Parts: sequence; C-alpha cells; structure tokens
Amino acid sequence: MNINFTTAYIVFIVLSTIYRLRRITKSYAGEEKPGKVYEHISYAFMLMLYLLVTIGSIFEYFYSRYIIYVCPQEVNLTVSLIGLIMYVGIIPARAWAIRHLKEHVSHDIKINDDHRLVNDGPYRFVRHPLALCVIIEVIGFSLVPNSYLSALSAVVLFVPFMLYRIRLEEQALIEKFGCEYIDYQKGVAMLIPWKHRR
Repeated sequence: MNINFTTAYIVFIVLSTIYRLRRITKSYAGEEKPGKVYEHISYAFMLMLYLLVTIGSIFEYFYSRYIIYVCPQEVNLTVSLIGLIMYVGIIPARAWAIRHLKEHVSHDIKINDDHRLVNDGPYRFVRHPLALCVIIEVIGFSLVPNSYLSALSAVVLFVPFMLYRIRLEEQALIEKFGCEYIDYQKGVAMLIPWKHRR
C-alpha cells in the first residue's frame, strides 16, 4: 500500500510543482504599477517559511518511511484526502480573489498610486482571502502525506507570520484609506467569515 501511495504522492508533488511554477511565472509576468512598497522583506520571509513547510513535509514522508522506518504503518487515507481537498479546493477561491484584486495583486505589501479599496467578491466575506488560501494550501499540502510535524510547523510558524504580515498590510491600507478601511474592518472579518457586509 505504501508503495502505491508513494507513487501517487510523487505524481501529486510533480503536478503541484508545475502548478506553482505556472502560478509564479504568471504573477511575475504582469506589468508593475507605480506605488509604495511596505516591508519588502516580508514576502521573502513568507516564501522561505512556505518552502520550509512544503519541502519539510516531503522530506518527513520519505525520511520517516524509507530511511529510519519510524512510520511503517499505512498512510491514513482519510487525512490524505482531507489534505488534498484543502489543497486543490482552494485553487478556485484563490483565482476568485485575484480576479477581484485585478491590477492590485502584488507579492509585496504594496499600495499603488491609483489603489482602490477592494470590498467585493470574496472581500465581502473576509478581508484577506488570499492569505486564508495560502494558509489552507500549506496545511493541506502537509496533510496529504500525513506529515504531521510539518503541519504543526505550519500552524506554529507559518500562520503567526501570516497574521503579522496581515497586520502590516492593514496598517498600509489604513494609511491609504483612513476611516474607509477602518469601517471595512468593523464590518468584515479578517480570515474567518463570521461577519460580512450585506
């Protein structure tokens, strides 16, 4: 069973790598608009943590099962399916959020000169749907191979950093939009859609 799962897992790694490379290539292909960048290094740090968790989950699976044999038991396919649903299911939500941001999509915390406050589409339900998508994606990727230490590191390291980055982004948005953004904060939840504007 492990050999069959390992084959499927290798296919998953290859397909997700192709998807990520296409996503990165497409996002960097857009023309940069003039604007102010806040905390430029935060994207590099976020990317480092993302790679740490995702590569760590791959290493954890192969190392524990084929080198030190810590986990000779069968992979829990229910956990793997949950992780796969999280990872694949978030792709349309990410595309939805990017479609509504349009020209304001940026890896950095950046406020364009002609920036407008986006509060439609998924931004009616949560203020940071892209951050939520990345959090779900990185945890889901770790759950596919049952890499529990990597999933835990995503929760303990990656999620708090994303919350810190969100705080930096919100400070920049308040600086740009003032009371308009503060009112938006009051009406729409940060990540968990428990309140939203009608």
